[in-house]
Amino acid sequence: MNSTDKAKRIVSPWWRWPFEALFPDKKFDGQFQNPGSEEVLDFDSVMASVNPITTIASEIAYYPENDQRELFAIFVSGLGQSESESSKRSRRYATTLLTGIANMNNSTFLKKRPIIALINRYLDWINAAFDYVGLSGSPVIENAANLITYAVNNSKTLNLSGDSLGTIFLARALNLAKRNFICRHARVFDFAERRIQEQKWRQRTSQLINVFTFGNGYRKWVLGPNYIMVFIQGDRLSEKYGITPQRAIKQKRDDIKFLIFPRLFPEGSFEAHNMMFTIELLRQTFQKNQIEVGDFVGLYNKLNSSTLKIATPDEVSWPSDMKQYVWNQDSLKSIPSRS
Repeated sequence: MNSTDKAKRIVSPWWRWPFEALFPDKKFDGQFQNPGSEEVLDFDSVMASVNPITTIASEIAYYPENDQRELFAIFVSGLGQSESESSKRSRRYATTLLTGIANMNNSTFLKKRPIIALINRYLDWINAAFDYVGLSGSPVIENAANLITYAVNNSKTLNLSGDSLGTIFLARALNLAKRNFICRHARVFDFAERRIQEQKWRQRTSQLINVFTFGNGYRKWVLGPNYIMVFIQGDRLSEKYGITPQRAIKQKRDDIKFLIFPRLFPEGSFEAHNMMFTIELLRQTFQKNQIEVGDFVGLYNKLNSSTLKIATPDEVSWPSDMKQYVWNQDSLKSIPSRS
């Protein structure tokens, strides 16, 4: 299915039409996509189904071959990826970590034939800066918040995952979902009731919402959900802009668990932010700890008990096709060995 046919399946509000005409990939912002078939499904249509999360699990999530389909996650990709590229990387994610993945598209400004190539190249970065400080809003934020709200109100387990800019969207979506939950059950100036509802939010989300991020880029995450933050030492974005163990201590956030891999790339290399390397280290960590690959509950328990053994880069049998996912071909020189 080509992009034009996919776009016909999305119902956009009229005020976005000029914007989407200029940047066609933005048609897919906040919409669901099956990374396997690359079929795009309208978010509102999916949410209107009898059981949206069951629909996502059965019709949208991509599962690796012979997977038992016991687990899937909603995944929000990073910066500058077309819907076809994010699907390609999500398939790799699913296959490497043996888990189901359903994309919620974080679309790009990049165009194949931009009018002014130099400007087009930086639009994603400019918009990301606005997103970080909350001065712009992606449909991903509102749609993810609605999905989270549905899960909390209907006692449905929901696993969320994000990479880079996708982590910023997830953090803001969780914050929006919390506000919506409290406002639905308590009046604006009924402070006592709002405190009660906030406690209920924490209790419910601790049982229902699990968040697993790569290259996290946000510092303040709402209390309640279960968090695992994964990155490689030297990832400048995570270390400068994201939540780190040091910042978590200052915020008294012992509920956030960290999985930080040893440095793989030279100082200053942005390749440390590439989750295609992180997932290979993560797969080896499952195996090193004799945890079934994809058993994220077992991984969380090991992290929680401080007994997890972190895989090192020289223990990984790096796939020979890593060159397809690297941003800078020279980065391949840093990989200890490739199978």
